[in-house]
Amino acid sequence: MSLLRKSPMTLVMLAIFVTMVVIATGYPTGASFMPFVVGIPAILLCLLQLVLDARAAQQKEEPRDTRNEFEIAQERVARMTGRDVTFEAAHMAPEIKVLENPTGVAHSREFIIWVYILALVAGILFFGYFVTVPLFILLFLRWEAGCSWLKAAVYAGVGSGALLLTFSYLLKFQLHPGFLTDRVLSIFG
Repeated sequence: MSLLRKSPMTLVMLAIFVTMVVIATGYPTGASFMPFVVGIPAILLCLLQLVLDARAAQQKEEPRDTRNEFEIAQERVARMTGRDVTFEAAHMAPEIKVLENPTGVAHSREFIIWVYILALVAGILFFGYFVTVPLFILLFLRWEAGCSWLKAAVYAGVGSGALLLTFSYLLKFQLHPGFLTDRVLSIFG
């Protein structure tokens, strides 16, 4: 299955964010801040989503053993004993069919991607870059990529650190602190 049919929304979002970042490179430093802060992490997440979709498609293409667990167990017993073994009673167990592609999966994936993108933008606006991006990467890797909490935390720390170094030190951008960060800190501090 082609990538265009498998991930159309991800490709559209990737094109939008790449275009946004490319256009923002011509802006003055202060004006290019927000397109870079939103666009570059979103580009990385879109690329990650494309990799995850490609891996899922590759796993689906691998040949599957269509036998049920009973038939596999019966074949193992036959190999161990060296003769044909047939268990009649277990054949009466009902079969459970798993749907390959339930209706609405594509639409729910697009909805999830939209929620992630909007949550990233809203989080950066309200709580700032330093809170939102590490938390966003952590949760995305945990829920969507299926990483363990430890692995997701390590990747989130490394990824956030790399983005922080890139924007703060190499590009000399002042990262958005968030509209609500000072208020929240004054309540707890």
